[in-house]
Amino acid sequence: MVAIATTGSYGGNYLRYSTRKVDADIVKVHKLPEGLSSTTMWEMMEATQLKYRAKLNRHRPLVNTMIKIEVSPSEEESAGWTLEDWIKLTDDFIRAFDAVDLSGKTKRSSAKSTNIRNSQYVAMLHHDSASGILHLHITANRVDMDGNINDDHCIHERAMEAANKITEERGWVQAKVIREQNRSQIYKDCIAILDQMRSFSWERYERAIRSLGYGMEIRRDSNDQVTGYTILKGHSRFKSSELSPSRDITPSRILKTWQDLHPESQHQVKPVPPVKQPSVAPTETKRPQPKPLPKEPEPVKMVHREITVDRETFSFDVPKPIYDYFQKSVSDPEDNPDSSREKVLHSALLLFAGYVDGATTVAENCGGGGRSSSDDWGRKPDEDDLRWARRCIQRAQELHKKRYSYRRRR
Repeated sequence: MVAIATTGSYGGNYLRYSTRKVDADIVKVHKLPEGLSSTTMWEMMEATQLKYRAKLNRHRPLVNTMIKIEVSPSEEESAGWTLEDWIKLTDDFIRAFDAVDLSGKTKRSSAKSTNIRNSQYVAMLHHDSASGILHLHITANRVDMDGNINDDHCIHERAMEAANKITEERGWVQAKVIREQNRSQIYKDCIAILDQMRSFSWERYERAIRSLGYGMEIRRDSNDQVTGYTILKGHSRFKSSELSPSRDITPSRILKTWQDLHPESQHQVKPVPPVKQPSVAPTETKRPQPKPLPKEPEPVKMVHREITVDRETFSFDVPKPIYDYFQKSVSDPEDNPDSSREKVLHSALLLFAGYVDGATTVAENCGGGGRSSSDDWGRKPDEDDLRWARRCIQRAQELHKKRYSYRRRR
C-alpha cells in the first residue's frame, strides 16, 4: 500500500472533484452532517476556520487550509472488499497518520502528532481510470474542532510512515519492496523493447512502453530534443535515471544501449556501386518530355500526447508545428513554486485539445489561483491553430498563478 499527502488552499475545488468524479462513492463523512453537497461541506470547514480566526491569524494568515491524502492499497490487497472494509482502512490509516512523530526530524514540537480524528474530513472511494484499481481520497480540514492547526511539516513522510505501519499490521508487502520489484520489471521491459526495435526512435519506444500498460511522460527542450522521461506504473513514477544504476536507458545513453544490442547495425556491408558504362550519343530525335505533375502537399506531422490528471488519461494529437510553438512559448508560472513549466504546458495542451476540466484540474492541483475557465471559453469559428494556441497558452499561464502569493506559507 502507498499513500501521499499534501496541503493546499484549494480545498473547495478538490472536494468538488473528489465527490463529483464518475463512479465515486462516499466512504465516510466525519464531524459533518450527512447528505450535504461538496460546496456546503467545504463552507462548514471554512466556518470552523472562521470561528478560530483570531487564534489562527495571531502571527500570520493560515493559507494552506486543506489536507489532501490519497491511500492506495494494491489490487491484491483490496480484492473482494466491501464498503465496511474501506471504512476500517480509513479509520486505521487516520489513527496511524496522527500517531507518526516527526518532532525529532523537524525540530518542531507541533510535528509530534496531528489530530485528524478530531477534524472534519470526507473520505471518497475512486476507481483508477486506467486500471480500475480502487483508492481513497481524503479531504480534511487543516483546523481541528478545538481550533488547533494540524501540522504539515514533512507531511508526505507522515503519510508514507502511516502506510508502512498499516502494511506491517496487516502483513502486506512493504511499499519499498513493491517499488523495487516494479523498478526491476520496468527496466527489463525497456531493455526487451530496445532489443526488438530494428531502429531506434522515441516515437516507437514510447508506443511500445504504453502498449505494456505503462504511462510515459517525455520532457523536451526548445529544440525538441528529449532531455528526460518518466515511466508510470499504477501510482508510482520512475525517472529514467532511477531504472538502472548504470543509467544506460537515460536519453543521453539509450541510443548507445540500442547499438550494443544490435551490433550488426554498426557493421553493415555497404553495397558495391555498379560500374558506369560510357554514354553513347543518342541517334534518335529527342522528344519533348511531359511536365511533371505538381507534388501533393505533404501531410502535417502530428505529435501524439497522453496526459494523466488525477489518474484520468487524456489522449490527443497536436500538429507538430503547433506543438513546437507550445514548447517555445510556455514559460514558468508566475509566483507559484508549487507549479512548473511542464504543468503549464500540460494545461495549455489540454485547453488546445478541448479538455477544459483536465486543464483546470492540473492548475488547481498545483495551487493555481488564477482566473478559472468560463462557460464561454472555446475556439472561435474563424480562429486558426496558431491563434488558438496563443490564447490557450495565455489562459494556462493565468490558471497557474498562485493565489495569495504575497503571504508566507504556514
